[in-house]
Amino acid sequence: MNRYAKFVFGLTLSLGFIFVGCNNSKDKVSSNKSTNTFGRIIEKNEINVGYFIFEPTIMTNPDTGKLEGVFIDMFEEITKSINPTIKINYLPTTLATFHTELNSKKFDICIGATFATPKRSAVVTFSHPLFYCGYTGITKKENAENYDSWERVDNPDVKVAVLQGSAISDLVRVEFENQKNIVSYSGSDLTLPLAAVGSDQADIGLMNQITVFTYLREHPQLVEVLGNDPLATTYFSWSVRQDDLVWLNFINTSIDYMINSGKMYRFEKEYGVPLMHDKKEYFFPLTDK
Repeated sequence: MNRYAKFVFGLTLSLGFIFVGCNNSKDKVSSNKSTNTFGRIIEKNEINVGYFIFEPTIMTNPDTGKLEGVFIDMFEEITKSINPTIKINYLPTTLATFHTELNSKKFDICIGATFATPKRSAVVTFSHPLFYCGYTGITKKENAENYDSWERVDNPDVKVAVLQGSAISDLVRVEFENQKNIVSYSGSDLTLPLAAVGSDQADIGLMNQITVFTYLREHPQLVEVLGNDPLATTYFSWSVRQDDLVWLNFINTSIDYMINSGKMYRFEKEYGVPLMHDKKEYFFPLTDK
């Protein structure tokens, strides 16, 4: 074989290897697209979204019956960057079941405002912080002086209402040494522990500050207690499956952009309930400071 023939043979062989390598790479990308949540969303131009009502982040418009709120506006703005025509299927869930339904792939993301806790992070992955909030309580106005500290709530004679699956439910059971009179409610309605006070099923109902704030606007016979010492202040997030790192990166980048560009603040202003975006340090009152 002369020098020219050897060159052509070698070039042909090299191109063959490159072609096979390209095909393998293409197959790998296609395979990744079929198994990656973000890739499937792009291919199908459709996304399934878990949610639960939490004013002002997610609400039902009383006139149209459609979902609205800070998170709805924010998420729909984010998805426009994927495709302006993308279809969003909103699926209701609860604090007690969102992680199970997320991991069973009933939906691709849960945008229900959820406290990021170690227990929950064992089964789902949380996004960057959206806002911070702590837990306070409500009671009847005539009983407000009875609950001016968490120590006075930690009393077996006090009936405390909490929502199953909420962070405060776990904290009350673990941190309160004397409290044995806990009424636990299940469901997606975050106001259930608060409504229990008005119906005399509990002495005090515990829930996050934002839900307490919005609930009291419609129930002037009740009053917030422990507002100067919120418990378990941490951040609210969205959640995805633990192996969805590409999808998580897109969501985190989008959240950072929404906050840094000021768009999230404009959404908040529209609904009239400001959210806390700076971390505040609070100490659990039953421990040494």
